Amino acid sequence: MITLPQYLSTFTMILSYFLCVLFFLQNQIPLKAKAEFEIKLDYAFKQRPSVDHNTYQYAEPKSQNATGVLPYLILNVKILKASIEEVKYKVSSNRDTNVMSKKLKEGVEFSIDMGFTDDVKDRVTAHEYTIYLLNDKRVEQSKILVFVNEDGTFLINREVRGKL
Repeated sequence: MITLPQYLSTFTMILSYFLCVLFFLQNQIPLKAKAEFEIKLDYAFKQRPSVDHNTYQYAEPKSQNATGVLPYLILNVKILKASIEEVKYKVSSNRDTNVMSKKLKEGVEFSIDMGFTDDVKDRVTAHEYTIYLLNDKRVEQSKILVFVNEDGTFLINREVRGKL
């Protein structure tokens, strides 16, 4: 037979669990629907700048030793549809807290310079970008996730879109 203190203790534990789950689900920023934006990859071949041989870089990744003309990636982002609440956008990376922040209008286009693809895969430069769509009080309304795995798999909103 369950006593009242045991019942209350169990009830309190279950209630606190559901409140935590509700809080977590409520604070998640929804992903922007893929029909409301487009991201195009712009590959170019660029010459890697030469490294100054008078300086020493500790544990230099193998991609930094590559010379010559190498693949370079720029993302061209276009917001096709924005809700009434979405009035600004902010781009941040896993390396920098804020890459850019500007006003948002439907049809706005902007570029994200990811850099040399070998550097992205080797984690020398940023490999993850988040585009936040904000309201007038700078509260995040939705987001777009761009991620490159170490093997070069390219993901947008956790959906595989190709391989670099």
